[in-house]
Amino acid sequence: MTIEFNTPYGKVPEKLISDIRNEIIQLSHFNKKISRAEVVLKEEEAFLAAANKICEIRFAIYGDDLLVHARTQNFRNSAKEVITELKRVIRKQVKKQKELPDLMTFRKQGRTFVSTYSITNRALSAG
Repeated sequence: MTIEFNTPYGKVPEKLISDIRNEIIQLSHFNKKISRAEVVLKEEEAFLAAANKICEIRFAIYGDDLLVHARTQNFRNSAKEVITELKRVIRKQVKKQKELPDLMTFRKQGRTFVSTYSITNRALSAG
């Protein structure tokens, strides 16, 4: 997995970058399909001075992109909010991937069959 950081020069401490990197590595253990992470820490001067520090993290997951951003008064709080939300979303994605599908389609010798899985009676019925 590749992790790329874009930060304003001299305004972000190395400890914060290291902490974000460690959290991203831990998140990549939840979902092995994460191929790339891009972290953008920026300061917006046109916005309120009290909440002008922005942290954006974009995950490139095979077949999907995931972007989360937060705006607070310092980079550490922004990063903490983004990582907390990413943990929630990635756990939700992994849980959804492990569930049985509601509808399965398969082909057998030129004919298409559709099977549905009923959660209530846990039986396959061909349709």
